Amino acid sequence: MLQLPAGQVAAGHLPPVCPRHGEPALEMKKLRLISKPPPWAAFLIILGGIVYVIVVMALRKTVNAAAWPWCATCKANRSRNLGIGLGVLALGLLLFVVGIATIDGDAGPMLLLLGLVVLIVGIVFAARSGYQAVAGAFVSQDGNFVEVAKPDPRFQQALQYGQAPPQPQYPQYR
Repeated sequence: MLQLPAGQVAAGHLPPVCPRHGEPALEMKKLRLISKPPPWAAFLIILGGIVYVIVVMALRKTVNAAAWPWCATCKANRSRNLGIGLGVLALGLLLFVVGIATIDGDAGPMLLLLGLVVLIVGIVFAARSGYQAVAGAFVSQDGNFVEVAKPDPRFQQALQYGQAPPQPQYPQYR
């Protein structure tokens, strides 16, 4: 796990290399990075969802990244997850509506339940297409660092030397 100072990320002082994939950045995106909820907060769900949400929102740390490197693989992963998520959501909605329409038949309740499960799966896939989830970066619990779970060695090298790593040169044929 790589820890970047939150001030450095907020100021946009990152090399133009994707932290997750090590590829050159196509663009530098403005991202809002947040912290993960503390592990003990899951027990608050027993008290009710609203209590959990209030506590998690109160304890959340946020860093607004001025320029987060975004590569072609990140863009493709986001598009793929969003496409799958929205497609599965549409299928779940269709199954749910058909289940309601045929509630008196034998298959109606089963389609209703299946539609609900497929809707939940679609929501999970769509949520995984968010910029922060694709970037794989989270703010630490104290708010002082941005943590990249699986950084690419090329990003670490670029961070160490303050520039993008040299790209391989290929001979030109004429």
